[in-house]
Amino acid sequence: MASTAPAPTPVPAAADHGNFKLLKSFPIKYAPITVSKWRSEKTGLTVVLGSHQAPITNGYFAVATEIFDDTGRPHTLEHLIFLGSKSYPYKGVLDQLAIRAGSSGTNAWTSNDHTAYTISTAGSAGFLKMLPVYVDHILHPTITEAGFVTEVYNINGSGEDAGVVYSEMQARENTAGDLMALDAQRTLYPPESAYRSETGGLMHKLRVLTAQQIRDYHAKYYQPYNLCLVIDGAVSIPELFDVLNNQVDPLILEQQKASSQITPPADWKRPFVETPTAQPFTVPESITKVVEFMEEDESVGEVIINYFGAAPTDYKTNTALSILGTYLKHSATSPLAKEFIEIPKPYCTSIRMYNFDRVNKNELQIEISDVPSKHLEEMPNLIIKKLEKIVKEEGIDMERMGRVLRRDKRQLLDYVESQATDVLSDAAIADFLYGDQNGADLPPAFNDLADYAALEAWKAEDWISLLIKYYVSAPSVTIIGKPSAALSAKIEKAEKDRVAQRKAELGEEKLKELEKKLEDAQAESNIPPPEDMISTFPITDPASLTWVPVETAINNVAGEKVRSDQGAVQQHVDADGVELPYQVHFSHVKSNFIEVTVIMDTINLPTHLRPYLTILQNALFSLGVKRADGTELSHEEVVNQLNDLTVSQDTHFEFRGVFAEIVCVSLKVQKTQYEEAVSWLRDLLTGAIFSKERLSVIVAKLAQELPTEKRDGNSIAASWATQLAYDSAKSSSQSCDLLNRIEFIPATAELLEKEPETVIKHLEELRSHLLEPSTLRVSVMGDIMSLEKPRSSFAKSFLPIEKAKPLASLSTSRETLTPLGHNPSKKCIVVPMPAIEGSYSCHFAKGPAGFNHPDLPAVRLAAAVLNALESYLWKSIRGSGLAYGAHIVVYPEAGLVGFSVYRSPNAMLAFEAAGKIMKGLVDGSTEMTQDIVDGARSSMTYGFAKKSETVLAAAGTAYLNEVLKGVGKDYEQEELKKLPSITIPEIRDIIAKYFSPIFDSETAIGAVAVSTSKAAEVEEGCKKLGFEVEIKEVPVLKGDDESELGSDEEMRSGDDSEGESGSDSK
Repeated sequence: MASTAPAPTPVPAAADHGNFKLLKSFPIKYAPITVSKWRSEKTGLTVVLGSHQAPITNGYFAVATEIFDDTGRPHTLEHLIFLGSKSYPYKGVLDQLAIRAGSSGTNAWTSNDHTAYTISTAGSAGFLKMLPVYVDHILHPTITEAGFVTEVYNINGSGEDAGVVYSEMQARENTAGDLMALDAQRTLYPPESAYRSETGGLMHKLRVLTAQQIRDYHAKYYQPYNLCLVIDGAVSIPELFDVLNNQVDPLILEQQKASSQITPPADWKRPFVETPTAQPFTVPESITKVVEFMEEDESVGEVIINYFGAAPTDYKTNTALSILGTYLKHSATSPLAKEFIEIPKPYCTSIRMYNFDRVNKNELQIEISDVPSKHLEEMPNLIIKKLEKIVKEEGIDMERMGRVLRRDKRQLLDYVESQATDVLSDAAIADFLYGDQNGADLPPAFNDLADYAALEAWKAEDWISLLIKYYVSAPSVTIIGKPSAALSAKIEKAEKDRVAQRKAELGEEKLKELEKKLEDAQAESNIPPPEDMISTFPITDPASLTWVPVETAINNVAGEKVRSDQGAVQQHVDADGVELPYQVHFSHVKSNFIEVTVIMDTINLPTHLRPYLTILQNALFSLGVKRADGTELSHEEVVNQLNDLTVSQDTHFEFRGVFAEIVCVSLKVQKTQYEEAVSWLRDLLTGAIFSKERLSVIVAKLAQELPTEKRDGNSIAASWATQLAYDSAKSSSQSCDLLNRIEFIPATAELLEKEPETVIKHLEELRSHLLEPSTLRVSVMGDIMSLEKPRSSFAKSFLPIEKAKPLASLSTSRETLTPLGHNPSKKCIVVPMPAIEGSYSCHFAKGPAGFNHPDLPAVRLAAAVLNALESYLWKSIRGSGLAYGAHIVVYPEAGLVGFSVYRSPNAMLAFEAAGKIMKGLVDGSTEMTQDIVDGARSSMTYGFAKKSETVLAAAGTAYLNEVLKGVGKDYEQEELKKLPSITIPEIRDIIAKYFSPIFDSETAIGAVAVSTSKAAEVEEGCKKLGFEVEIKEVPVLKGDDESELGSDEEMRSGDDSEGESGSDSK
């Protein structure tokens, strides 16, 4: 008798689990990820799980939040969720527990159709412990009057408006982006649509909002049947549903006093889908509006053009629109870039195209940045005419479209490997909001490869039809953002008059009552939780984590002794050809891609050449090139060939946020194109053609970007602070900083016109210096074992270096410090800015120098203690409404420590409060508990794991540690082992030694960018603290209104693991 084969064991995901009934389960065809969706029969709670191997577990808990006014209740509620729940009725408990669970804390964002609450933990054990706690906060928050006063809105004893949410919206409401977006929403959507609303809240509405209105909103929308838990990572499915069935669902039923089931009320309407927002409507004709925004420099403005697109679940059409957008605007050879950007006098510096999910028709947007004011009114029509010309005359270049499609497909595969959590959460949240409730629309959201295959069969006329339907023949709503110097003064005066009138109306007695009300609210909000509520919550054990495996190999230069793993990968490399006369390091991980990076130390550059790195980095991938075989390519041919080869290309200062004086040039390609990537790096570095025509276009674009960058208070504060600390004559990165570029780029634009040969000569000299073999290193990351010729590819196709030179020691930014950087003292710069409301600051003092400094583990732990959400700085500064964010940062490369204040009414009051915290912790008057230290240690576990979350991130960490820092590949794991032995007295000593000096004028320097109206107040605050104050203006640009520069650079980040807490977007 034939034996009966056993029934196949079902995949654990593809099954019901207790209350939770499976709706859909399927593998993603292009990634090792299984997506499954369930809904609870008892509560209606939806769960989407993306199962895949990763060291980090991520949660995105989304609520569909529809609002038909500008009160900002979705946003204010987002803030109040974190102030306690029915089961944990204490402010800060959620973050204190999250940190112990191996996270950096919780966070959230509010969009105009949902609010999402996030948490990421190292491993999954802490995540599962946090899940019922977090859901309890979301569905059963306390929403107290005291919480409303401190977190949302209050009038302080000086008669001024305050509160965390109010301050946040005050900093945003009159910016160009917010003003233009709101006007677009008002014009696009009819009065009955929720998409018209400012979900963040307008200031005049926040001033009359009440806690009860927020409670009423929560009661309606924050129900389990309107909540979706999106989870991804290596989560045990049985363990997940054990928590959901035995803790989460019972907790919801108990809190809502439901015996067996929760169902929507009869009048419940699914947000957006079943409400008036879903009613079909049209924009009958094109409309253009002008919106003014505050800006002293009136040279450039912004434009957005809005259309309606396809349905959110029409994935193929939305993919086609994305591809079409890339074709139209991406790279120097795209039709829109060639017409408006890649010209000697640009009409703009960037054109971006977006597709926002909406209920019936998505919203398409063309965003045009840095438009000279004289072109603002004509710019929208020029764009539309160009699109019409493509339809009627130029057609679609199908060869280029093929390149766009191929690259987009490569980037999808890279994206799901490097940012799987974003791929999963974006699709799952959109499906929850707008898709079929039983999951029918979820699988098609991941059907990208089939969509690409269909689009590859399209002909030119198909793309033209798409362009006509959604852009050329469709009505549009255009918003022109026009800078106005007068508006700044007008708003400042109106605000002063309003506050003065209110103070007069309230009188002294009422103001005292308001101050007392605020103090009482703060006291109530700051009642600590019972000690055992925190201490009994388990801490993540670093030993339990699974790290992405990385094996390394190295080709050392003669005399170098950098160690590697000396395993199979080293044997594979050694077996391939002879040793190379320069250092090449290999980090092997399982990946579909290879990233090759050339690292050049710039410490010995002649001073006059350093600022030219700005031009070189911006130009390198869009210049003509003479290849090694003598073939000369135009800049368009270079751009097209690189786009057809790579997943990405990049050039920048620093490697992973460290070593400020190195310049990195990298190409990421598929494994089969490794040798081609090596040869292209050679030709880009040695054969770039510096022509006057091409350089003029690139410099003109750089020049035109600056007015926008100058509006950023955070960048201005950081730039002035780094000017004090770092010497531009010694530091290439500092010489390319914002303030130096303001002088250099317009001057170079003039020089290109008068003496182009001088600019070209300097760039050629710069290239020669950069390619000095003694300062050159190479990193190769990816699946090294799959490469047939990992080493000989360099011998054949890289730089023609014949004789090895001893490799110079890698420079550090400590070598570039000014005298004030070496010995910070007394100096504080204050920069009044009409374009901002509020202030930002950046401060430095001496810190531990070097990555092997014996104090460094304790310094990092002390910084984590101070920075943790709901810890000392958070409570004293964020909790008191003194600033939206404030952080201690450690820079071991430079031997500095820093403190930054973000979005503050008066940054020096926040600075002073932080100084008092340091003093209290040092003298013992402020208690430091073991619970806080344990939580900080656990958050560092997450920080280290996060740095190596993906395969190529882990490979980069291995290279950074093994070669650049010289501390060993597994440095993070070893440092984590040292943390438990660090005591509270040692942390107090570290704070006294390194962090207290930041707040002592004798041992610190800094800079503050502040709104013009508050400049005198901030200046007085600096002087009161003993600083010698110098008032600086944002430098005026040379040249006409088309010769201005900008940059996306931020302040130096130091080691990306150091001094960090959570994000400030709550």
